[in-house]
Amino acid sequence: SLLQESKMLKSLTTSCLRHSSRLSYLCQSSRALSAGWMETPSVGEGCCSLLRPPVISAQWNRGMAKKGKGKGKSSKPSIDDLIDELSDDEDDAVEDADTVVFKETELSKFLKQQHPGKKSVKGSLPGMKYHEFVEVINGESLWKELQAAVDNLKSSYLHQLNVRSSTSLDELPVMLEGDKYPLNELAAISKKDPKKLIIDASAFPEAAPNIMASIRESGMNLNPQQDGLTIFVPIPKVTKEFREKLAGGARKKLNECKDELRSIQNKYAKIVSERELSDEVSKDDARAAVAVIKVITDNFITAGDQLLMAKTNEILGK
Repeated sequence: SLLQESKMLKSLTTSCLRHSSRLSYLCQSSRALSAGWMETPSVGEGCCSLLRPPVISAQWNRGMAKKGKGKGKSSKPSIDDLIDELSDDEDDAVEDADTVVFKETELSKFLKQQHPGKKSVKGSLPGMKYHEFVEVINGESLWKELQAAVDNLKSSYLHQLNVRSSTSLDELPVMLEGDKYPLNELAAISKKDPKKLIIDASAFPEAAPNIMASIRESGMNLNPQQDGLTIFVPIPKVTKEFREKLAGGARKKLNECKDELRSIQNKYAKIVSERELSDEVSKDDARAAVAVIKVITDNFITAGDQLLMAKTNEILGK
């Protein structure tokens, strides 16, 4: 009986060891599968071996269970998680579509400084972004033309409308054969008499009449006199009356500049209207673009007003 009991004990021990080995293998397989490993039979062997998994994409679902939470729950994402994931992807796509990269310019900076979406006030910009505006009209060309008009006004104030008239005529623009040239490139200017400027137009005789007209229309309160190809310009005394007339000439220059700015505004507004009629631009976009053109033009008109104020104070000695 002792021999039989020994055999039975040995048989039970062997069976336990076999079951323990199988249970250990199942646990290892379960951990490997949960970690994303693959179980594949080895060639020529009757057992299984664990191989490293293929490369997994770096993009993970945001619906995955967080560490330390959801123990015992299914690792599969729910329907709600999938719907949330798709909604988030659509939102990201919309944000990417709204983001437009463009070169920073004076116009783009100006449009950024405005406040679309807020309660509109006088002079505020309609809700149209830079890239939307330049798709309707060449906004950069508009900006350059308006800037050139204001720069011409600034040049006139700096070089012409000066209390010292003896040095103010050098840069006076004179029209000749369809182009404008500074007076000192067309004629020789001298001051032999302290009270008079002498202009010799013999180098370009055909320019003499235009020189006379430019001096009279300069707003500098000068009265030129012509003798052949020689032009005499009396230098007036700097009195209060002279300063007031010079300030009036500065305002006249500003009005001419404003007329030019409005002309540029109307030209570009007309282009937008023509594109709307030809169905190249929608009605709403055309209306918004025309409003933006006006706001940009008003900005340059304000700059002109500021130049006049500074120049008037300088002339009147304030």
